[in-house]
Amino acid sequence: MNALPKRYRWLLLLSLALNIGLVTALVAHHWHDNERHASAERRWSRIPDSRQLARALEDADRRILGEVLERHRQHISGPYRPLGNARREVAEALRAEPFDPDDLSLAFADMRSSEDAMGEAKHAFMLELATRISADGRQRIADRMQRGRRGRDTERRRAPEASAPQPEAETNR
Repeated sequence: MNALPKRYRWLLLLSLALNIGLVTALVAHHWHDNERHASAERRWSRIPDSRQLARALEDADRRILGEVLERHRQHISGPYRPLGNARREVAEALRAEPFDPDDLSLAFADMRSSEDAMGEAKHAFMLELATRISADGRQRIADRMQRGRRGRDTERRRAPEASAPQPEAETNR
């Protein structure tokens, strides 16, 4: 015979389910939060794609974005294929049996070279864009680059400057 009435068994089961749900939510939040902050540094090395830039800009700056993008399209799209090939070479060198550290080192050197070419093309694009758009457009791009994928600011919240302690004014003159 069971010592607990049926009602208490259901309450215990419900309590267990709620506790498991809470623990799962806390672990997921912690995991996602750490992943987000780890990627914050990498975000500044990446340029937002043209759709993200277009969403951030006003109409006049959006037209300039289209012009600049068209001028740089070949220079930006050119390094994509070599970069993909270089990443495949790294994967193949990692999988190779017998493993050869020199092959992996060469594959990494190719990948770095391809990443550098891609970075130079994107930076040239951003430089021209930044020189042609309005100050408000530059501010909007900077804000967009500082946000995560979902548009939230991923920087740790800082106390507003207004709430910072103010030096005491001299009252005796």
